Amino acid sequence: MKRALGLFVEFEPGNEPANSQDQSPLSQKFPLTNIQSTTNTPSAISGADLDKFEQHFTGLFEKSNLPGPDYFEFWKMMEALQKHLPDENARIPVVFATLSVQGLTKDSLITSAAKYKQIIEDDKTAFENAAAVKESDEVEKRRNDMQALQQKISDNSTLIQQLTQEITAAQQQAAELKKAIEDQEEKILSSRHGYQVASEAMIRKINSDIQKFESSL
Repeated sequence: MKRALGLFVEFEPGNEPANSQDQSPLSQKFPLTNIQSTTNTPSAISGADLDKFEQHFTGLFEKSNLPGPDYFEFWKMMEALQKHLPDENARIPVVFATLSVQGLTKDSLITSAAKYKQIIEDDKTAFENAAAVKESDEVEKRRNDMQALQQKISDNSTLIQQLTQEITAAQQQAAELKKAIEDQEEKILSSRHGYQVASEAMIRKINSDIQKFESSL
């Protein structure tokens, strides 16, 4: 699982897995250069990703390699001779003849190739499990956080609408109260003025009557 998880994360210095293939530089990597001609979406894999997967599969093969020549040594020699013998069909019998001296047979080559194929199948299962864990830990958590934020936005939007309605109603009530205050102030001012005029008139009438009483009685 850690090996497959390593395809997602970079381990901090000193925390690398003990069996990591990155402990020492690989002098030769499993070639995936032909992937660009066999996929319908060649741009889906960057050069950096291609190098990462080449290192990953090479590490798997090196870890599982058995003594003696097999498919692993076969493809390494195929890669080493590519510049000198570009024609793959011509290169295969040359490499096979060279390794057959060391004990490689057609059956052992095919059998070991099937073994490495199974190694990839097992690693693919581990990778999918690691991807599921990564998705659960990283993607789902962020998706849940995003949904929570979206719900908060929705709740706050509803609250804003409610507060906006309350503010509008309060503004309308405030305007009505302001009008009522102005009306009452105008009425009070008018009453004060009327009372002042009437009371002064009454005082003048009483003063006049007093003068009349004093002069005529």
